Amino acid sequence: MPRASIIMPVYNNADFVLEAVNSMLGQTYRDFELILIDDGSTDGSASLISRITDYRVRRIYHEKNQGLVSTLNEGFGLATGDYIVRMDSDDISTPNRLELQVSFMDQNPDIGLSAAAFTSSSAGRPKVNPANHEEIKTWLLFHCCLCHPLVIMRNSLVQRLGVRYDSNYPHAEDYELWNRLAFETKVANLPANLLFYRQHSGQVSHLHKAIQDDSARRIRQRQFNKLGLELSAEEYQTMLDFVFFRINQWDQHSYTRALGFANWVLEQNAKHRVYDQQMLNLVFSRCISNLPY
Repeated sequence: MPRASIIMPVYNNADFVLEAVNSMLGQTYRDFELILIDDGSTDGSASLISRITDYRVRRIYHEKNQGLVSTLNEGFGLATGDYIVRMDSDDISTPNRLELQVSFMDQNPDIGLSAAAFTSSSAGRPKVNPANHEEIKTWLLFHCCLCHPLVIMRNSLVQRLGVRYDSNYPHAEDYELWNRLAFETKVANLPANLLFYRQHSGQVSHLHKAIQDDSARRIRQRQFNKLGLELSAEEYQTMLDFVFFRINQWDQHSYTRALGFANWVLEQNAKHRVYDQQMLNLVFSRCISNLPY
């Protein structure tokens, strides 16, 4: 039985899939299975992965497209390793990715899920997300700060909690799951750059932005419900001003409105103790000051 099970859904990524697969098969850490699930591709992706001969590869083919959520949940059911690792079929992992991630999880048994830093261009600076649990848990109210194709989680956690992606949040199913799991287990981010995250016109954020934005709104509202708050449309727009670091400190009306919103949320958090109060205050302050992590 392998230590790690890598789940890689494939759908119409013939231009990139073999590069993604080879970046996993070439890992310095070799005790894994690679579960490739072709979700009804029509561009030749299925034919490409059928030619892979590495014994660690398991292939599943769907006659018809079932969607990413269904495919990922199928992968959870197929995984036999101690760890479940996510990887997308259009990205590239660094050769030492698994070695570092498995070692980190082995050394930190209290952490149920972790990710790492990534870059989206060959010459770009790595995107380093918040590192520790309280930081991540709080920032998740604002941003999806766990890179989906870089996540590693304990299979025991998945089985114990019956973890599955929720199809009620299309194109933000990962953001929903991280917000949910941050209240069930400790999460972390390694500062090491372990992935080249490919950006192209076929990504969800380009094709389904309106649907993704609506799912994100409902995820955030669910978190605000824990604080006893139901945001109006105007209040949610103020929240988005924090999310996108667009509060104008020189506009008295904008600044006063934002400060009032932050104080309102902090007062409710002091009552309900959903987030670490000091960390929530820090996040609001950094958003107002336009200081991303």
